[in-house]
Amino acid sequence: TTEDLPIIIPSSELKYGYGNNAYGKPSLGYLALKDMLGDALFKKALHTYMANWHGKHPIPWDFFNSINSGSGRNLNWFFNNWYFTNGYIDMAVTYAAKTSGGYNLTVENIGGYDAPFDVLLTFTDGSTQTIHQTAAVWEANQQRATISVKASKSLQSVKVDGGIFMDADTSNNTLTIK
Repeated sequence: TTEDLPIIIPSSELKYGYGNNAYGKPSLGYLALKDMLGDALFKKALHTYMANWHGKHPIPWDFFNSINSGSGRNLNWFFNNWYFTNGYIDMAVTYAAKTSGGYNLTVENIGGYDAPFDVLLTFTDGSTQTIHQTAAVWEANQQRATISVKASKSLQSVKVDGGIFMDADTSNNTLTIK
């Protein structure tokens, strides 16, 4: 739609999606980046950017390159995903297979945005466990992630929950194990 445009589109070219692209998407991208790098590395990378561009006129690629340099990681896959695509947040848990040490879970990235999420596990004995996944889970494959869970108990259900990274369609976020 006209509101789901890549963040990188110049604001002079936007008619409808300006608010989303100026505030919502970049702030969530920043939070996803901070979650993925951790507080200390994010702070180091951000300070690299500030030191490189204090008093100057950076463009988005200067930010991307400074964060890569400051973190010591190539995060171009992340920046390309958040800033140059018109994706949205929509995940689905589609498969759970028992293994010798637990379960392998498959989460599909339907909307395309590399967002963090929690995996909420409910076991047949009523106990629960939450496993956090940062956006790094999408680095190797941006459409599908396999998550290995160690568990000695039988699984009853699996749910993906993005928290503030609101999912466009929550009807496919829970999988009941039969």
